[in-house]
Amino acid sequence: MCQFPLFETILIENGEAKNLYYHQQRVEFAFQNFFKHPCSLNLAETIIVPEHFKQGIIRCRIDYNERTYEVNFYPYQRKLIQKFQCVYTQNLDYQFKYSDRKGLDLLKNPNADEVIIINNGFVSDCTIGNLLFLKENQWYSSQHYLLKGTQLTQLVEKGEAILTEMRAEDLPTFEKVMMINALNPFDLTRALPISSIEFCDPDRKI
Repeated sequence: MCQFPLFETILIENGEAKNLYYHQQRVEFAFQNFFKHPCSLNLAETIIVPEHFKQGIIRCRIDYNERTYEVNFYPYQRKLIQKFQCVYTQNLDYQFKYSDRKGLDLLKNPNADEVIIINNGFVSDCTIGNLLFLKENQWYSSQHYLLKGTQLTQLVEKGEAILTEMRAEDLPTFEKVMMINALNPFDLTRALPISSIEFCDPDRKI
């Protein structure tokens, strides 16, 4: 196991850390269920934004274990996604934000900007976040997510998104798709038509 098996990525916007409440919830869940240890990481006290990172959109990454942590800040350019491709997996596990992302990285395809992971027959996430799907003015997300992100948690709590069971064959019944994660909050300008999804052979498992 690496020194820091888990990490957290937080949006810093003009010097302010966003959605810390939800990030703290996820860290506490990881301590309880991964480390089996009381949480010793307080994000609000840990994140001290340097002056030269107090303008614009910044990515804060906290790598941590049950005793220590490391904090880094990086300029951030949001990824442009125009095309998704479905990939099919079995028993893929990413219930915590593991630092080892080899399993997810292997799913990426040069013919698409991002993938939609169909895990054990159910729609789950893409490699960098959760997915929202629009139908008749209501946004939905799969209840079979790999990792429940902070943005998704917030949208569900506010009633702005509904978790539901989704299979690959259900995808054409939706109108739009949107990727969300800590650094890419809900934004209608990033929603793509469902035709941006390319389907591949479901018998090809990864």
